[in-house]
Amino acid sequence: MAKFIEYKSNPWWTGLYMACGAVVIPPLACILFIREVISTTGFVVIIACGMGGLFLLIEQVERRTRKVIEVASGKLPKQLSRTVDHAVREFREDAVYRTMLLFVSIYVVLFQVASLTFIYRTKGAWAAVGVVLPVSPAVLLLAMSWGSLVRLRIEGDEVQVVHPFLGGWGNRAFRFGEIASVEVRVVNGRKEVRIVLHDGSSIRYMRRDETVVDELVGALKRGVAEAKPAKVDWSELA
Repeated sequence: MAKFIEYKSNPWWTGLYMACGAVVIPPLACILFIREVISTTGFVVIIACGMGGLFLLIEQVERRTRKVIEVASGKLPKQLSRTVDHAVREFREDAVYRTMLLFVSIYVVLFQVASLTFIYRTKGAWAAVGVVLPVSPAVLLLAMSWGSLVRLRIEGDEVQVVHPFLGGWGNRAFRFGEIASVEVRVVNGRKEVRIVLHDGSSIRYMRRDETVVDELVGALKRGVAEAKPAKVDWSELA
């Protein structure tokens, strides 16, 4: 059995969360810090507590508006058509997000090369190294964003997870019977599908196109309903 959970987004709460997270808390902490009302530690505490409180608040709101459907395994008969069984359905990564990442990556690379060349020629090698260290987290975050792009390929009763920009690293596959839950929520204007397996691992897939997301969730529901229930290994429970 697998749970399919859909979180309904509330525009009012989303707007309040974004306004407080971008307009209220950071400027307030900056003003207090500039006026020397709080120290550096206080600045970090206000930002962390404020953003953490907003995150917990939005989680509580989502929990109250979520819709849960339980799908039992083996409740639907297998398709008799061999063509349907072995047809490959592929859900590609978000093209808009991929294009945006491409332009941001090109900009970051060109900016870094130009900056390092200028600083190296004017102030020397050690000054150039000092510029590289602060921007390293941003470059790492950009690399992680490329790694988060995922393609899902469904063939028969198997779901293949493909990371197209990692050279095959991180690719895996699982069967419908291994799915414990599927969560659907809206994140930054895109729909996120989080597939949680019985072993505790999870896969995230994001698209702006709601039609594609609905097709994916429908295919997962159908696959779980057709899957054979997992056999219990009683030796592990002894």
